[in-house]
Amino acid sequence: MTNILLKYLEDRYKHHSPAKEEKSFGPVITISRDFGCPANMCATDLAELLTKLERGEKEPWKVISKEILDQASNELGLSPEKIEFVFKFQKRSTVDEVLESLSSKYYKSERKIRNTIREVIRSIGEEGRVIIVGRAGSVILQDIPNSLHIKLTAPLDFRVEGVGRRHEISHTEARKLTNDMDKKRSQLRNEFTGKTIYKDDYDLIFNCQKFKVENIVSVIAKAAEDHKLI
Repeated sequence: MTNILLKYLEDRYKHHSPAKEEKSFGPVITISRDFGCPANMCATDLAELLTKLERGEKEPWKVISKEILDQASNELGLSPEKIEFVFKFQKRSTVDEVLESLSSKYYKSERKIRNTIREVIRSIGEEGRVIIVGRAGSVILQDIPNSLHIKLTAPLDFRVEGVGRRHEISHTEARKLTNDMDKKRSQLRNEFTGKTIYKDDYDLIFNCQKFKVENIVSVIAKAAEDHKLI
């Protein structure tokens, strides 16, 4: 009898106890790009357009870039200069790591630095109302339902021509720089995520040779509206 009564009370408590409210993360938009594509310009214009479409009813959308470096360095107790090698696509040699660990009480391993950067990107994305350019954000934040992941690409020759004009370098130098940066960015994304990134990891892919910045921004904003990010 006692067991039956206890079971009844437990069932009644479960039935009447309030369900835990699940926290909603985001909204967040990530923009990945091949070198030479106007990701920063698209992100800035998109943040302005999304904020305008919401008619000032919420906090403005923000483009996140340098803040990732600043927050990660703060959490590690290091100056930003000590960890920016990650975003410059550099690696510390084993010798450099050993020497630094022996000479500085503020030494942090490369793995610790990358993990902290990953956690910062995750935290910023979960907080929401942000557009994150690069930084492997598309995969780090892939599981957030309230998100859109964008990829900007274009034929190599088109990108090389633009890189040459912007950097005022020869066609040969521009091609070498473009190929080198594509390779380094791909490697960085793989190191941050531990997996190869494929086309189906993105929600929208734009060919920047055929779409102008304003067209890209307009389509992303419409997709954000359709997916109730705004």
